Formats: sequence, structure tokens, C-alpha cells
Amino acid sequence: MNIKPMLLISTLLVGSIALLPCQEVIAKENQTVHTKQVKKDKKHPMMRQFKKMAKHLQLSDEQKVKVKAIFEQAKASSGAQRESMKGFKEQVKSLMESPVFDDKAFNELHSQYQTKFTEMALLKAKNKHAILQVLTTEQREKFMKFNMRSKMKHRG
Repeated sequence: MNIKPMLLISTLLVGSIALLPCQEVIAKENQTVHTKQVKKDKKHPMMRQFKKMAKHLQLSDEQKVKVKAIFEQAKASSGAQRESMKGFKEQVKSLMESPVFDDKAFNELHSQYQTKFTEMALLKAKNKHAILQVLTTEQREKFMKFNMRSKMKHRG
């Protein structure tokens, strides 16, 4: 009678050892799915931000449609701005790589792009205003707190 419990224990032990590689494969597949989702979110930061905001503010379906349209419009209008900023960043990078920093060259470069900076700030303000017009008073307060927290996170 002592053989049956030992046989049962050994069978369970061998079976669990045999399943270990399967568990690793399943874990890797789950991790891959999660990694793909993270990569997808990184490609579309505005949509990730929209989803977070919609959840946090508990937007109605109608509000979600309106705010999503604002985000889409912002994405379309910021495309040209983004290209312009690439040129600015490349030029700043070349200034940073020089052995001696040239204050005059940086100030000239900055003044050349000043109108672009103003346009971008105006676009951002218009989009924020449009979003605030869709929200209720309570949601506006939450939105402002949400934005302040996000700004504090990015500042470190």
C-alpha cells in the first residue's frame, strides 16, 4: 500500500517537470503580446493620452467622439510643425557637438524659429481650449489637475 502514494507523488513530480518548458513558452507569448501593445502605444502617444484622459474624466460616448476628433485634428496640424522642429533640433545638435559653444549662433537659430515656437504654442492652446469646451465643470477641474500632474512627472 505504500507504493501507490509514492507512485502518485512521482507521477505528479515528473508531470510537473515535463510541463515547465510549456509554462515558459506561454509566459514568453504573454510577454510578447504585452511588448507589442507597449510598442503600439509608443507609436501613438496622442491616442494613449486620449485613452488615459477619457478613463480618468469618465467621458460620455459623445464627449469621447468630440475629443478624439480634436486629437486627430491636432495630430494632422502638428505634422508640418514636427518636420520644422527636426531641422531646429539637428542644428542645435551640431552646435552642441562643437568644441566651443557659440552663443550668437544659438541666439540667431532660436530667433529664426521663434515664429514656429509661437505657432506651436498657439496650436496647443487652441486644442486645450477646444477640449475644455467639451467637458463639464467637474471634468474641467479634473482635467486641469490631471495636466498639472503630467507636467510635474515630465519635469522630474
